[in-house]
Amino acid sequence: MTPVLYAGQAFAYIGGIVFLAAGVYLSVRRGRIHPLLLVSISALSFSWIEAPYDWAVYAQFPPALPRMPSWWPLNMTWGGGLPSAVPIGYIAYFVLPAVIGAALGRQLVRRFGWRRPQTLLAVGLVVGFCWALFFNAFVGARLGVFYYGYVIPGLGLFEGGRHQYPIYDAIAMGVQMMVFTYLLGRTDAQGRNVIEVWSDNRSGSRLGSAILSIIAVIVVGHVVYGAVFAPHLATKLGGYVTEGPSGQLFPGIPNQPR
Repeated sequence: MTPVLYAGQAFAYIGGIVFLAAGVYLSVRRGRIHPLLLVSISALSFSWIEAPYDWAVYAQFPPALPRMPSWWPLNMTWGGGLPSAVPIGYIAYFVLPAVIGAALGRQLVRRFGWRRPQTLLAVGLVVGFCWALFFNAFVGARLGVFYYGYVIPGLGLFEGGRHQYPIYDAIAMGVQMMVFTYLLGRTDAQGRNVIEVWSDNRSGSRLGSAILSIIAVIVVGHVVYGAVFAPHLATKLGGYVTEGPSGQLFPGIPNQPR
């Protein structure tokens, strides 16, 4: 593997483990599940959708990357299946920009007195979009961590070349990170986010509330990710994703057919 691929693997495993461990530590310290742990669990839970998402946006990875076993659900990533670093890497990928967005949003609220919900959502969307653009378009498509075989004409960067990038992917990822930013930044005086408040109102025990919170955040994560995935699937099945290079993206691996 190249140094860039090693760096990507390190980011996925180290970043994911650090955020998960930090969430557990903060939960133990406060005596109840922490929003950081909730969003980490949510990101991990919907990571299985990455494989059909890859298929829908024609994302391909280098053959040198280790892959998930064949039993992985909907293992549709072209060229060998979903990279094995994706599940834990989803935590680092989605939670890092959400943490940044929540911190920036809170700072803007304190400084300018803006309304917190709208500020967190707006900042989360912008930070998420910029993060996805940097990670997917530059680190990914430009440095060869992965390529996109086809994009919708007129909606891609560097269209027609190996390094092309579908800008609508950054919008989709920005929406997901926007929701995580809100869940991290919109907390009450007790440090509870909206999901925890909802769970507390429906359970008389800390354990019951924690279980409800975990279930709810998993459902929310899947609903939002499903919502941003649906347009990619529709345009793929509709035959609108047609612009791409003629040569092979990776030597010895045929490109995903349209």
